Amino acid sequence: MKNQISKYLLTVLIIICFILLGVLIYVRFFNNNESEEYAILTEKVQGEIKYLDSSIIEMMNKLNNISYTRYQVTIKEVNESEQNNPSESNQSVSSENSGESNSGGNQQSNQESSSSGGQESTNETNQSSEQSESRTSRLAQVDSLLNSNYDDISWDEISYGVETLYTSWPSINLDMEALNLNKNDIANFSSTLDGLAQAVKVQDKNSALINLYNLYILLPRYLSNFTNDDQMINVYNAKANILSAYVSANNEDWESMNNSVTNAINELSKNMNLENVTDIEKTTLEKSYILLEELKRGIGLEDKDIFYLKYKLAMEQLEII
Repeated sequence: MKNQISKYLLTVLIIICFILLGVLIYVRFFNNNESEEYAILTEKVQGEIKYLDSSIIEMMNKLNNISYTRYQVTIKEVNESEQNNPSESNQSVSSENSGESNSGGNQQSNQESSSSGGQESTNETNQSSEQSESRTSRLAQVDSLLNSNYDDISWDEISYGVETLYTSWPSINLDMEALNLNKNDIANFSSTLDGLAQAVKVQDKNSALINLYNLYILLPRYLSNFTNDDQMINVYNAKANILSAYVSANNEDWESMNNSVTNAINELSKNMNLENVTDIEKTTLEKSYILLEELKRGIGLEDKDIFYLKYKLAMEQLEII
């Protein structure tokens, strides 16, 4: 009887052990799977924040015709007289050559006349080809900021950028909610985006700059909610302070601009003191630090053209950190 009870208890204990082992394996697998999904979502949201970063800065730059590109491809329509200029030029050059005779010129004229009928029929059948050939492209330098018209704003391009943000925001919103980001910060982005749309609609440059800046300062807040990458957060905070100075430049508030750039330098200095910074990263940071110091020195000149030039160089450098 005792042996039967012992066997029964042993069987029960074995079954319990198997059940516990199965539960442990399931929980561990579930946690690992959940951690992997969280890591994927975190990486996705970081990419979305990077997209918002570049989109917001690009629109802010367009409000003063600032571009990081040095050259751009331009397409030009070529009219008939311009197409004939090269041949006319060649004829005038050839007529000056001493070896040519008038009869040679007459023969050439007759040949052109006899072939005109064939050319007309070819032109009719290849009309689409001629249309493409009537356009020419060339690589042109972007206008210097020192001679730029800051009031000639491409509002259509900025309007398109705002609409693109509206299109992208719902999915970004859902991803941020899945990471349990601060709901008020998420809601603030939506309301500020509406304010930006209203400012762009009435072409209010100052209001558009302020709303874009208010959108940008939300980005480092988002990051601080789900990442411990202090280096990344410090760079975003530094850029936010530079953008604050950029907004103040519209009203030539030089004191506020100086304070904002000083704060940006302090934020970037935090990265200089991090232990895990590589030599390459340190070199990049040092160059960025120098450009921010130059930006601060430029503010002392109280010259908007020079400020925008140095702003462009500093922001372009921070983009590669």
